[in-house]
Parts: sequence; C-alpha cells; structure tokens
Amino acid sequence: NTTSKAHYNSALEKSQLSAIPTKRFPFVLNAYNQILKRADEYEDDSNQKHHKRMMQQETGSFRGNGEKDEEEKPKLSTSNATYGETPPETISSLLNLLSNHHDGGRSKFPGDFVDAGSGRGGVSCVAALEGMFDKCRGIEYDMCHSQAAFTLEMEYKKYKTQQQQQQIVSDDSTNEERYDIVPSQELEDFSATSSCVQFICGDLGDETFEGASVVYSNAVVWDSQLCSTLGHILDDAKLQQNAFVVTATKQFSLPSFELVDMLQLTCNGGQLFTFYINQKRTDCGSYYNVSSSEIDRGAAPAVSDSEFMRLLRSTHENSKSDSSSTSSNMMEELVAVSLQDGGLEGLAFLSALAASESNVRCLCSNQDLINSLVSSLELEDGPNLPTRASASILLRSLSAFSIGRRTIAQDDRLMDAMFSSLMILDQLAKNDHVLIRANIVDSLGEVLKDHVGNDVLANRGIDSVVANLLHNTPEAEMLTEVCQAVMSFRRWRSGKRVH
Repeated sequence: NTTSKAHYNSALEKSQLSAIPTKRFPFVLNAYNQILKRADEYEDDSNQKHHKRMMQQETGSFRGNGEKDEEEKPKLSTSNATYGETPPETISSLLNLLSNHHDGGRSKFPGDFVDAGSGRGGVSCVAALEGMFDKCRGIEYDMCHSQAAFTLEMEYKKYKTQQQQQQIVSDDSTNEERYDIVPSQELEDFSATSSCVQFICGDLGDETFEGASVVYSNAVVWDSQLCSTLGHILDDAKLQQNAFVVTATKQFSLPSFELVDMLQLTCNGGQLFTFYINQKRTDCGSYYNVSSSEIDRGAAPAVSDSEFMRLLRSTHENSKSDSSSTSSNMMEELVAVSLQDGGLEGLAFLSALAASESNVRCLCSNQDLINSLVSSLELEDGPNLPTRASASILLRSLSAFSIGRRTIAQDDRLMDAMFSSLMILDQLAKNDHVLIRANIVDSLGEVLKDHVGNDVLANRGIDSVVANLLHNTPEAEMLTEVCQAVMSFRRWRSGKRVH
C-alpha cells in the first residue's frame, strides 16, 4: 500500500503540471459564453412557457423516453437528484489530458462523449466546441435542468449553423440574433471539427453508453447507490476500445478498468476536487506487454504500475519467435516459482507484486494462486501460522483494486475459507491470530465496495459475523477498528446515517 500511495502521489503531481486547457480553449470559452448568454436570454423571455411548449413538441419533453408525467419519472432518490457545475476550463484541461492519453492528441476519439448527470448541459457543450468527438450527449434526471439543456442545445445548433454557413454580416447592426464573427482560421477549424450535441431527460439506469469513448460524471455529491449502479452499467457496457471513465471525487467499482491518471481541478463553485481517470482494458482482462507503441495507441499504463512491472509481464522474445512454444512471461514464472513450496516466503513476495493494479489483474487470473490462498487459510496447526498470515496479507493487497475485489467475491471456496477463519469457537480456531483476522475483515471491507461483492457478503451474513467478532474480541484494538469500519460502510451503503 505504501508503494501504491507513492505512485498515486507521483501521478497526481505529474498530472497537475500538465493540467492545462487546450490551445483551442480561448475560442471555445468565447463561443460557449455567447451560446450560454443567448440560452439565458431565451429562458428569461416573457413568452418562455410558449417557447417551452414548442420545444417539447420538437424534441420531446423526455427525448428518447417519450412524454412522461411527473408521477412517471424514473424512481431516483432525492439524495441522488443533486447538482454541481464543472467549469469550462476544467473540462478543457481534462479533455487535453485524455487526448494525450488517447494518441497524443493526433486524432479525434472514435466514439461519443457522454456526460452522466449533465445538469444544464454546459459540459457537453464545451466538449463539443473542443471538437474531439463527433457527438457529445448528456443524460439528466431533473426536468428543469434538462429543459435548460434543451435550450442550450438549440442555441448551440444555431451558433454552429451560423458559423458554418458564414451567415454573419458584420455591418448588420439591426440583427440581434447574429453571433460574433469568428476569425477565418478558427471558423475553418470549427467547421471541420465541431460536434453535434444531444440531451436526454431520463434515468442513468436506463442508459447503455454503447460506443462511448469518454464518460464523465461530476459525482461529488452522489450517494453510494447511484455510484454502484452506474459503475455496474459502465463495467458491462459495450464501450469503445480503451474508453475512459472520468469521475470527480468518487471512484466507481470498475473491475474491467484501471486507474491511469488522477489530478485536482476546480469544480462546483471553485473548490479543488480530485478527478479519477479510469481506462477500459481488453476483454481478456489484461495487457501483458504494454510497449511504448501500444501506449501511443491509447493503452495508458496504470498509475500504480511501473516500467519494471511491465517488463515482468512482457512476453519472452524467444517465445514470440518460436511458434511451437507456449507464450509465457516472467510474471507467470514468478508466480509458479512462488507457489512451488506453498510457503510464506512465496506468498509474501506475491504481496509485493500486488502493489500494481495491472499485476493484480494477472494474479487474479491464476487459478493456482487462488487455490493456494484457499489451502493456506484452511491450515489449522500452530506452525502454519506464518503461512496463514502471508495469505491474509496477499488477500489484503489483492482487495485494494477493483479486479481483486470482484475475483474474491466470485470465488465461493475462497469466500468459504475467509468466513470460516472468522468464526468464534470454544477451542483454538484456525487463523486465530487477531492480526490475521483483522487482515481478512479489512479485505472483506474492501470487497464491499464492489456491487457484486456487497451482495455476496450481505447474503453470507457479513453484518452478524462482524458484530460477533466485535462482541467477542473487544480488547483487540486493530480488529475492533476494521470491524467498525465495515459496519459503518454497510450503514452508509444502505443510506443510513453513519454516527
């Protein structure tokens, strides 16, 4: 964990230095301010209700969902229906960073930009003006905010049409509907790259995000239920290869993604918030050989990864050239050697390797390792205490990442062994050492952050098991601390107040 924190701090400092808006941003900001001003004027018009009725007929009050009465709106809790604004400069800085991760900024993204919880539509409008996507769209639950977004979309389309068709007459002072003239160079650039914009009033739970290249969520004030729901949808969604999910403050549970960058930018009134950038990995679960050319094609390395770790996962050159041999890499060999004796040294070494999210993805795909963890936790005699301890430390390392949490949750034998080790018996129980139990409870606490893991642990009675531990081992300070943390998380997850 110390190694991972060092990687995170290093990534945060490095990204902070490069967190600057695009070169195009001055034009984008000027255009956005004009569009926003026109939209505000439209909203303030004395015939606003009439205009809204006309627009509802053109776009559909709930575009994509048909007309709905207030009572038929998607079921979403009041705590979810929150709002915050992301400044244009922050969006431009994020897109600049994403573009560099994508291909060094050489080409547009192949899929859409989607703002999940788009509010009044500013983020998608700025993204469209940046010209990195063919289509930018937003999904918003609140009807009033969506109505404002529809107005912004209408004004954006008007602006785009006027600029592209050059319907601007500089000396026509009587036409108040005209936008400012764009210099010819910027006008040509705008015509070639500007995106279309679309907003939908609906529930994020109904969105598929199919074909998206970037999904953005200002999730600062979202509750756990909404974060869990959206994380589940995005993890299973048919996104573009190497797609990005960007979230403010909250990290979704995304086992098929890896954290590739993080930075702090202003949001929601000018305060600094941490933004997490996660990138989709291949269907096979990992990229063993991330060369510089692959990174150029959009496969950014994980924040917790390093050149040395990538070298360990790289396929042997002689295996590549010899078609008759089975492809292997040093990481696979290290795992095999570490498990040969099944002792504590090998498991301890693998715990060190598990400081990298990409390594954990590889380790979780090794069934021999999972079997070794189960066997180690089931050992009962005193001399095997160090081996059990090493197994519990490795579990804690794996559970630090989304893919590790999901792997633990979905392996019944491993879950059986972990729960068995926490049972309070009259006689000396296996894994009886308080630190081993603390590691296992801590690991289960991490698994709770995964929506699948939370359901699995709830069905297995995690609440009663932890309460029993807390009641029977009150003198064990570390175990008490992790048990209380699990209980607090469970209350927060269910929407109850955490004291």
